[in-house]
Amino acid sequence: MPVKTENMNPIITKLKNDCCPYNQIRKFSDKPGIYAFFFTGKDFPIADYNPQKDEIIYIGKTESSQASRDEKTHFASGKTGSSTVRKSLGALLKEILFLKPIPRNDNDFIARRLSHFTFDELSEEKLTNWMKDNLGLSFFEFNKPPIEIDALETKLIKETRPLLNIDHKNPDNPHAKTIKTARRACADEANKAFMTMSTFYETQNNPTKPGSTNRKNVKANVHKYEYIFKNVLPQIETAIDEAGTRSQSIQLLKTDFKDTSDRKVFSFNLLFSNGTILKGTKGKAMARDLARVLEQNPKIIQKLRGKNVQFTLDKEFTLSITKI
Repeated sequence: MPVKTENMNPIITKLKNDCCPYNQIRKFSDKPGIYAFFFTGKDFPIADYNPQKDEIIYIGKTESSQASRDEKTHFASGKTGSSTVRKSLGALLKEILFLKPIPRNDNDFIARRLSHFTFDELSEEKLTNWMKDNLGLSFFEFNKPPIEIDALETKLIKETRPLLNIDHKNPDNPHAKTIKTARRACADEANKAFMTMSTFYETQNNPTKPGSTNRKNVKANVHKYEYIFKNVLPQIETAIDEAGTRSQSIQLLKTDFKDTSDRKVFSFNLLFSNGTILKGTKGKAMARDLARVLEQNPKIIQKLRGKNVQFTLDKEFTLSITKI
């Protein structure tokens, strides 16, 4: 049933009228624009609160496409580290679904970005399934420059005050404190687990100082180069999807490589053809480690099938991904 349009922004009206349960969506837009989330389930994970049927609970923007932002990020397992709405819902559902928070990557911990987290593989699947079963989605195509898209998103958030928008664009959100507290608890748990792991490995390497941690020893003995690439697997997956004649780039941290090895030069060219290594690993430990990480990920190998994709690490520690 169409919603009342009286005194209502026509874009908000359209978003409400176009709401569709996620599992019934058959096609996602390839255009930029604004998307809205709705709750279609029975019990929302905030005590004594259930959103109305036509209530927008989250508004977001995409400067690329709805497919890349909604289908391949918000509703994709393994992407919590790149999705604020997944973080919020996961934090609220943590006890209900028995989700396990883990660090998003080592780089966050080194840089003291301690508010970030993701979930382990099983938890990611649980969260994705819950979202697909309990959320509806609509989209308003808005093929304009980023500054205009941002302005429209801000305007719509101020008018609708969605409960899952908790940043500066929605300052009067009465649920923000509850959501931020739940997210902080997940981040604290993830960082505590990371510290426990680091202390364990340092104790194995330096038993005379069981209470200390040494990031270099942990990295060198446990991860070598592999951990560097595992930390950016979601970005690599997205880059493979979006790579064309124009390279997609991921900036890696110089300190990660320097802490791992005493090498002076870090660079390689690794070529995959139809999902298998064609060249680039001979004499290159870094390339071999990247190749191993990619080969252990079935989703990425599937994306590499039927095409030639080159991975290049330059002296500035930029990983470029290009279809050739």
